[in-house]
Amino acid sequence: MIRSSLSSLILLSLLMTACATTATERPPQPPASPTVQAELGYREVLQAGEEYARMQGYALAEKREAIEVRPNYWRLRFGLAEKDSGRLLDLEFDGASRSVVNEVVVPEAAGSSANSLSP
Repeated sequence: MIRSSLSSLILLSLLMTACATTATERPPQPPASPTVQAELGYREVLQAGEEYARMQGYALAEKREAIEVRPNYWRLRFGLAEKDSGRLLDLEFDGASRSVVNEVVVPEAAGSSANSLSP
């Protein structure tokens, strides 16, 4: 019985050693650059805004933009399609709580900024 326990202990230690060190481990990936991280934030915010707009019954056109007003606080603008064409859905989005805090529909001319909306 002692011999069986000793054999089991040796086998277990060999398995643990083999599992702990692998020759084919990949080197760790460097963290994403701030530009890549900002771009991901931009995309996530636009996606959340689009989802909110659709849940509120808006039909969106291709025009859209997101501007980070301050850290984790965004102004989103979406062109509206069909019956609301020529108008913009202007949303204020709190990135920390992932929620829309203000919603306004404005005429496209009144909502235009120096930066044009991009698809």
